[in-house]
Amino acid sequence: QDEGGGAGEPALLRARVESVPGPRWTLSSDVADVLLRGARPPDNVMLLSECLERVGCDERVANGNVRMDVVIQRPERFIPDADLREMILSLPECQTYALVYRAVPLLRGHRITSVRQWGGADENTDAKRAVRDALADDRLWNTVSGLLDDAFSVVKDAEARKKERERARNAGNVVGEVIPGAFESVVNARWSHVLSGEAGMPLGMRVVDGLPENVWSYAEVNYSPSPLEVNRQAPRNGKLEIMVVSSEAGWPYTQFNNETRSVKNNAGVGRGGVLNAPTSNAVYIRREFVRVWYIVEKAMRAWYIERKLVEPRTCIVIGTPGIGKSFACGSFLLHQLLHYEGGLLDVVAYFVSKYCYVIHNARPGVPGSVVQYDNIDATVNLIVDMARKEKGQKRGFIIVDIGSGFTEPSSALPTNFWPTVVLTSPDKSHYEQWKKDRNGKLIYVNCDDERDLKAFVAWQKLFPLGQDAGITDELCKEISDEWKRVKQRIEQVGPL
Repeated sequence: QDEGGGAGEPALLRARVESVPGPRWTLSSDVADVLLRGARPPDNVMLLSECLERVGCDERVANGNVRMDVVIQRPERFIPDADLREMILSLPECQTYALVYRAVPLLRGHRITSVRQWGGADENTDAKRAVRDALADDRLWNTVSGLLDDAFSVVKDAEARKKERERARNAGNVVGEVIPGAFESVVNARWSHVLSGEAGMPLGMRVVDGLPENVWSYAEVNYSPSPLEVNRQAPRNGKLEIMVVSSEAGWPYTQFNNETRSVKNNAGVGRGGVLNAPTSNAVYIRREFVRVWYIVEKAMRAWYIERKLVEPRTCIVIGTPGIGKSFACGSFLLHQLLHYEGGLLDVVAYFVSKYCYVIHNARPGVPGSVVQYDNIDATVNLIVDMARKEKGQKRGFIIVDIGSGFTEPSSALPTNFWPTVVLTSPDKSHYEQWKKDRNGKLIYVNCDDERDLKAFVAWQKLFPLGQDAGITDELCKEISDEWKRVKQRIEQVGPL
């Protein structure tokens, strides 16, 4: 009987079972400690003759007094018989010797001394391959890689749990500001639209309150010109030219009309097209933004309703600055999302500038609300907590507007629970990693064409007058002159 243990039980194995129950690995843990599962290296090394005796071989051999830490380096030389060699190398002590005296020196020789340097499955592959080839023993390599892979996974899991605890703690501390009336203003936004082919009207355009009877179908808006056709107008059917949606309290992009919250008061630039509404409340909706909505809606339907996807889809909407992808497209998407399928979504998180707006949809007995947060990191934690804790119960959506204050969306956003739209310029550094990591779908937004701009001019002049306003010759001339100025600009610099 060995000292302190059962009969025939190696001291090293006793140490593993009794002395070190469940070692706690870190990235700094030594590979030798991991391979020994936290036990001490053997104090004494058996001789070859002792191993022969253990396996029932009483033949004398010329190298019987050689220590097994030497034999383990070239076992074929010291134990020529293959069956005998396998029996000896299968002894628990000899398996330990192989790890301590063969595997560990090889790992250290290739600069793998810790769990951190071992890394994940796709890390340090050249060094790992060199160690595997040098060992020339698949069984030993499987033991080495299995133990170190498990240790690395344990460490990463522990780090993830720690981050989760910190995230939950931070989420509980974040405080937001409810913006009175903002939710009602967005949900009940006022619609109008512009029709062409109207005889006797300025530019042949008429402004009508409300939504049009027939909004463009996907087939009508699914048109992306080639580089050679970009200056040609898209083919169109019907009289509808543009739609306009107005929210008295503003939109997330305008920080809901609070100039103390607004990053910059740029109501004349980049708010839905080259021409913009008289106030920052009105958003021009042209065919391109409706096309984006159809694509986003299809992906959202596949996730929430049809259950066809393993993970929700991330859509990356790309457009040059000033064509309305942020203000117009983002605001339109938000309005559509809140109304989608009779209020299917519970919450929309909208990141823009240095703020995040969490828009809670109305529920029976609970009014909707818009809550503004100015601590982006803490708000991300809040949203992650919301998505994970109520997985399958709280349906959400995320909009991230890459602009002032943002260079890339947070990698911590719960895109594996909620669909996401990223609004960005063509700068790949803003979205390339997201496209790679989340298999994001790229949606390119084309610029305004001449008919869009003509309708913009008509709406700007006619909408403030109301539908019942009389059309005078003076008004027709004013609108005609304005359109001539815009058209001259188009000829000089092209549509924006």
